[in-house]
Amino acid sequence: MPELNIPNKILKWYDNNKRNLPWRKKTSTKNREYFTLVSEFMLQQTQVKTVIPYFESFIKNFPNLKSLAKANEQRVLKNWEGLGYYSRARNLKKTAIKLLEEFNGSLPKDLEKLKSLPGIGEYTSRSILAIAHNQPYIPMDGNVERILKRIFLLKTKNEISKENLTKKKSFFNTSKRSSDYAQAIMEIGALVCKPILPSCNFCPLIQNCKAYKNKNFLIQSKNKINKIKYFEANVYKHKNKYLLIKNKKFNFLKNLVIFPMNEINKEKFKLSINKKINVKMSNMNMKIIINKNNKKKIIKDSLLLDESNLNKYILPSFTKKIFNTLSHL
Repeated sequence: MPELNIPNKILKWYDNNKRNLPWRKKTSTKNREYFTLVSEFMLQQTQVKTVIPYFESFIKNFPNLKSLAKANEQRVLKNWEGLGYYSRARNLKKTAIKLLEEFNGSLPKDLEKLKSLPGIGEYTSRSILAIAHNQPYIPMDGNVERILKRIFLLKTKNEISKENLTKKKSFFNTSKRSSDYAQAIMEIGALVCKPILPSCNFCPLIQNCKAYKNKNFLIQSKNKINKIKYFEANVYKHKNKYLLIKNKKFNFLKNLVIFPMNEINKEKFKLSINKKINVKMSNMNMKIIINKNNKKKIIKDSLLLDESNLNKYILPSFTKKIFNTLSHL
């Protein structure tokens, strides 16, 4: 099914329809590499529209690799606040340091060397090679997978397996404009071949698409199991100050500031008459009881946060959600 004109069709569409994203600005090679690095870290697990303001603010505060490498980690985390998955920010800073120390401040052009950097795996390494170095890689994100599933009308478990999708990727062929081409394919997935109500009449691949011919646009996805877990968050307040701890207990939000918490069973959660909230955390649905206690409590390595100065602290969205709930209790 691959056709020689597939890249031409896609790139023609891209040249006329691409979004004006801040990391796509024409700039020097060094800046292009840095912009690609920062944006790719931010785009891991996060949508483009969410990333844009964070990227612009981050680049303003850390305009180049050196400024990021030398920055205090707490300052980096503060600039990442609200974006989630904070290990990305820590790994980005570690990568900046390693690039300056071992690669003369440049992104490697070798897949394995890229993957040796903190926070860079299979997908991000291929994205960087394509976008920053114009190498003929097409990184497989959800957008690219969706296009392939519709082009070939893939439905069964074997058809939508990673192995089969990787084989089907040859449909796209290659282009000398590898940087634009990788972005163009992902752009079609994001703007045209959307999960629901795809805009087929604007798609450059409409003539190649089995889903369009069969009017069957439903996307089969690999089953992701979201675990349901139950917790109690213990809120201790004394003279307008809240007691929080650095999380060393749970695998989520490692080393970030949270309320003291315990995992509990479903029965205890059901029986509690206290306020309950739901929080989605990666592949986990968290159901949390909020226990208020105004008695003073001493916990090792805890912090006392003044509720009037919360913006001074680095707080994950998770903790902010509990604070927001408390303000309405």
